[in-house]
Amino acid sequence: MIKIAVPQMGNDLFRKYMKSKYVQSLKRAGAQTVWIELDDIDRAVKEALECDGLLLPGGADIDPALYGRKLTEKCGKPNRARDEAEPRLLEAFLKSGKPILGICRGIQIINVCFSGTLFQDIKESQRKKHSDFLKRAGNAHTVSIAEGTILRGIFETASEPVNSLHHQAIDKIGRELTVSAVSEDGFVEGIEYAKHPFCVAVQWHPEHMSKKSAQQRKLFSAFVAACKGEQNE
Repeated sequence: MIKIAVPQMGNDLFRKYMKSKYVQSLKRAGAQTVWIELDDIDRAVKEALECDGLLLPGGADIDPALYGRKLTEKCGKPNRARDEAEPRLLEAFLKSGKPILGICRGIQIINVCFSGTLFQDIKESQRKKHSDFLKRAGNAHTVSIAEGTILRGIFETASEPVNSLHHQAIDKIGRELTVSAVSEDGFVEGIEYAKHPFCVAVQWHPEHMSKKSAQQRKLFSAFVAACKGEQNE
């Protein structure tokens, strides 16, 4: 079975619930989740590279120091272990050519690692509600998906309804990254790195939608297919 490395998110009750959604979504796509402990980064990289792909999941806000900004009161408490380990994991998988999927925080850490920046809070500028936990299995807004992108090939549609569980978003897009999806109110919702076979990231949480949404299952299926060396048609 295909094995997917996922950085450890924590083991409190809420994190266990959130983690279960990734496990279930990957299992539906035919893959096994391998949680990577982050206390020893060198060991974490080694263990992760034994897997077939890397999934960077949602979670705590990223330390603004990583993108050259000062932490404001609207930014949540960063997860130092993930902030230190995930750039190393991403770098290793970019060099290996193995597939990478980023979700929520995942899209943000990828953008930051490519010298992009983030809005520390979008609540005052958003026109759609972007932090709606009660609708995590449903639709909060739609995203427009750009032609010629991997994401467009996966969803086979120009727009797609998605959920929304974030209060931060991409500000300046990272170098060499392509914007693949945008929300109705103009926030970046998808990015790709064209120089890598499969480096795709989204701002929404497909793992909460995949049980009922065949469209959202396509994202996990395409990721796992890429891990098998198959091309998305």
